[in-house]
Amino acid sequence: MPPAAALGPPADHVGGDFEWEVAPDCCGRLLDAIDQEKFVFVSSLTSAAGHWLYILPLNSAGALARTGGVELAYCPWCGAKIRARKAPARYVP
Repeated sequence: MPPAAALGPPADHVGGDFEWEVAPDCCGRLLDAIDQEKFVFVSSLTSAAGHWLYILPLNSAGALARTGGVELAYCPWCGAKIRARKAPARYVP
């Protein structure tokens, strides 16, 4: 049997693996879901409001249910428009 494919986003999309330039500051639960729970991820792509935030839904077998994430434009807990921006990545030679 071939090894299972790794699930999940790139490492630099996971809270704790990047620094914030502008952290989401609506209700605190969204920031916790990113930095502590590792449930919401932050893309490297941006819009006018900042970086895109997304979740990765799984099916009942534990595999990704779709090829891309589900974008979050509003906080799922308080409903505020999400404004967040990751700090530029630091180059380490």
